Amino acid sequence: MNTKKILIKKEIPSNKSENWSVIRNIEIIENHEELVQLNTYPEKIICHPEYFIQNINHSLPVLYVRKGLYTKLLDATRMLPKGYKFVVYDAYRPVEVQRSLFDLYKAKLKKENPDIDEEKLTEMTLKFVSLPSTDPKKPSPHNTGGAIDLTICDENGILLNMGSYSDDMNDIVVTGYFEDKLAKEGKLDEKDQIVLQNRRMLYNIMIKSGFTNFTTEWWHFDYGNQLWAYQLNLQTAFYGPAQPFFFWKNQL
Repeated sequence: MNTKKILIKKEIPSNKSENWSVIRNIEIIENHEELVQLNTYPEKIICHPEYFIQNINHSLPVLYVRKGLYTKLLDATRMLPKGYKFVVYDAYRPVEVQRSLFDLYKAKLKKENPDIDEEKLTEMTLKFVSLPSTDPKKPSPHNTGGAIDLTICDENGILLNMGSYSDDMNDIVVTGYFEDKLAKEGKLDEKDQIVLQNRRMLYNIMIKSGFTNFTTEWWHFDYGNQLWAYQLNLQTAFYGPAQPFFFWKNQL
């Protein structure tokens, strides 16, 4: 059995749901790894900085990750079928970008649910985006450089059908959505079966490479941060908040 068949055959398991009060209290023992650019290996990794393209406030034109995460991602590229590539939408995210996204999601949900109270609105927003935080002990996952949003394209550069856009705000974005649908209905139509196989491929490649998945987002994977430690039942994480090094900015 070839690698692709193995990757699409293995089911996506039901991982534990994220408990943010627990996640944010996981100790961080910072290892001080640098942030590195993702745009230096176009043979296997295509960078598509989604938030910069959409003009989200303070977003960056270049994608950065921690060096250790980059090494893990290189491992993952070696499991891709021949000619396939990763397409990365987002990685390191400044606090200001996190705040902009949180406010955008919150405003959209408020528009759709005008009578909802503030506490419930915040709770709903947290299902789609984490809180912006300047507390070094409780950083948002992307602010650590230890989170990455990505998908896969085929040998012709066509994005694989994952069943939804990244950042969609409905249940279909849950990583195991089509696994649950298959279990409930016993069978999927051809289109849904393809989506299921594509999600399995992405998930299994990333998990085998040392990442964990944010269960409510099929595109989001973590390494080294608190969310990663939580899913692996670890007591500590080693990525806290980070910033890229810009030579002239750091001289002034």
